Formats: sequence, C-alpha cells, structure tokens
Amino acid sequence: MTFGWFFIAFPWIGGAVAVVLDVLLFATNVLRSEQTSSRWRDPLWLSWMALVVYLLHNVEEYGLDLRGQTNAFPDALCANLGLPPFPNCPVPPAFFLAVNISLFWVVGPLVALLTPRHPLVGFALYSVIPINGLVHIVVALATGQPYNPGLLTASVLFVPLSVWVGYACFGNNRLSYKAMVLLLAWGVMLHVILGGSVLLYINGLISRTTVVWTQIMNAGLLVLVLWLAERWRRGTLIRPVRG
Repeated sequence: MTFGWFFIAFPWIGGAVAVVLDVLLFATNVLRSEQTSSRWRDPLWLSWMALVVYLLHNVEEYGLDLRGQTNAFPDALCANLGLPPFPNCPVPPAFFLAVNISLFWVVGPLVALLTPRHPLVGFALYSVIPINGLVHIVVALATGQPYNPGLLTASVLFVPLSVWVGYACFGNNRLSYKAMVLLLAWGVMLHVILGGSVLLYINGLISRTTVVWTQIMNAGLLVLVLWLAERWRRGTLIRPVRG
C-alpha cells in the first residue's frame, strides 16, 4: 500500500492552520469567550488550543519527526504490531486519515464552536490528548527506544496542557471532577476502540471499509457521549461545583 498526495500533504495543511490559530489565540481576542480573566482559564480559548497542539502533533507524526523521517508514525505503529513497514504493512493509509481527519479536522473545530453552550463537549479533545500523550510515553518505556514519532509534542505539549486544564477548569467553582474522570475514561475507550479495530482488521476479522468507518464513528461517539453526559441528571456534571 502506498501513500497518496493527500496523505503526504495533510499534516502540513494542519500545521499551517495551527500557525494561523496560534496567531489568533495569542495576538487577538477573537477566540475568547470572555476577557475578564486570563486566556489560560478561558474554556473556549483552551478548546481551540487543544486543536492547535494536536495539529502540531500530526506534523511530528506524519510530516517530519526528530530523526528527519517523513510519515514515520505509520511505520512505527506497524513495527509495534510486528508488521513490516510500508508499503508492505497491511494497515490501510485510509485508517490513519480517518482517525485524524474525523477527530481533528471535523470534531476539533466543531466542539470549539460549541464550547460556549456545551462546556463539556468543548473539552472533547482533552479526552484524547492526555491518553495519547501517555501512550507515546509508555511505548517509549516499554520498547526501550528513546524516541517514537510524536513523543516530543506528546511530552512537552500534551501532558503539561492536560495537567493545566485539569487544574484550571475542574474542581471547586468549576466543572466537577466526575466530568474530568469521564473525559479520561472515554479517552481510554476511544483508544481501545481504535487499537482494537486495527487488531481485528489485521487478523482478518473485519474488512478494510469497516476499520476505516470505525474511526469515523469513534470520533462521532466521543461528541455524543459528552453531549449526553451534559444532559445527565439535569446537567450535574457541568454545573459549577461550589466549595
């Protein structure tokens, strides 16, 4: 299987969008919901920031990694699964596109726009970011390799930003810790569905079409679960906790 032109271009397109968003985030107030406190405590601003850091993560995984390799993450994934590198790896390139386009080109901007009215939905990418960051770190420790594609941005962007959001946006007078637990738990589930579908595919239990569409449905399910959680018991999870 070979990579088409869009596969090669998509991380750089996302990277260019991240640069534009960075300018808007730090040089303007366009992507803020209120200006009476620090932008680092503004849920709308933080929702857009989650999209920025993941688009930059895509550049490291699929654009150019620290070793100067392009499209390094697909080969790294195949190697971890005991499979040959591309073009002989059986995992279809469309799988990687389905994961990233659905989550970060569609869901990312959508949930950011919904943040003012749906605060928990607005934090949807913070369900993905901390778990993905930990996966990169665990893989490095488990394999004994000092670097894997995406490890730098996972370590210096994902982990610190996730810790900050947990501190600044959850707890007394903020969203409940139960909401934070749900975000993290569903982040684990999202990665289980993602990884499980790949294993089912390479073992011949599901088709190529199924493994691709599973990633699209996985992204939609993230939004649906958080939207339903907002409505649970008349908004208990999103009602500010008084302490």
